[in-house]
Amino acid sequence: MPQADKYKMQAGDFRWPDGCHVAVVFNMSWESWPKALGTANNRQRAGEVVPADAKYGRHPRIIYEHAYGETAGMQRLLDIWQRHEIPTSCYADGLNVHLYPELARHAAALGTEFLAQGWDHTYLWDQTVQEQIDSIDRTVAEFEKVLGKKPAGFSASGGTITGESVGLLAERGFKYVCGFRNTDVPFIINVGGRKVVGMNSYALTDYNSYSHHDAPPHAVVRMFYDFFDTVYEEGERGYPKMLAYGTHPFLSHGFRTRPMEEAIRYVKSKPKVWITTRQEIADWVLKEFPEHDLSKFYPEAVNSDKWYGLSLGLGGEEAIREALSYRKK
Repeated sequence: MPQADKYKMQAGDFRWPDGCHVAVVFNMSWESWPKALGTANNRQRAGEVVPADAKYGRHPRIIYEHAYGETAGMQRLLDIWQRHEIPTSCYADGLNVHLYPELARHAAALGTEFLAQGWDHTYLWDQTVQEQIDSIDRTVAEFEKVLGKKPAGFSASGGTITGESVGLLAERGFKYVCGFRNTDVPFIINVGGRKVVGMNSYALTDYNSYSHHDAPPHAVVRMFYDFFDTVYEEGERGYPKMLAYGTHPFLSHGFRTRPMEEAIRYVKSKPKVWITTRQEIADWVLKEFPEHDLSKFYPEAVNSDKWYGLSLGLGGEEAIREALSYRKK
């Protein structure tokens, strides 16, 4: 049996600016969940409901928890990013920008990159195509009104990308789309004659320490260390990737943010780490690697797209049909 060539983790060549081993993004997800939150009709998380026959139809504690985002959490996160002098990307619902315009403008003035996440945190699988369009367009208009610019990126609430989402966003001039969970590298999606950068949302987040996830914050951050060390070492060996840590203002209590600050210091202590924003990653890929679809990293992605319908622009009509087959009439 012939000896195999030296094994490579991924095909093709890819690099970060200045030969960095890994790109790291610290995310905020600033969200307004639908008013069904804490009621029997909440469709987002089973743990945030009251029984259908409850004498009062809403769980007040859940509502107060989410209100923490604007009366403590967002301010704490902005303070952390400033003290540690790191750029950040903020997934924001149009409704947040509408309800709290001064806070949004303050965050933008501090250098926060804002990307759109829809009008509110309604999952895309719970929307018709027209409802997705209306949500995207309304959010873009609100960003322009309050922040003075259109968002360059989009992140689907809860990573709920549908078969139509990427095409709708490409038509509206979005530069990149987050919410993918299928890789650790950014990649080009060719859709409708346009190029859009796809990238993962985050592997780890403070959400892992909340409610039914319920891992201790130090354990969540320990997992981040392990993941960072892994991709950092892979980058040293010539396979650079990206890694993000996600935060939510409504979960930014001190017992969660303190261990995260330790992680920030750890990341900053390492050489050849690019702490950056999602837009900077998208700009880099579009300029330096405009033909790098996911198959250039992993040829297996073509058949994966065909089988699952992943909206990667790789699987042709077969993948498109599969993705759209789940749309209910």
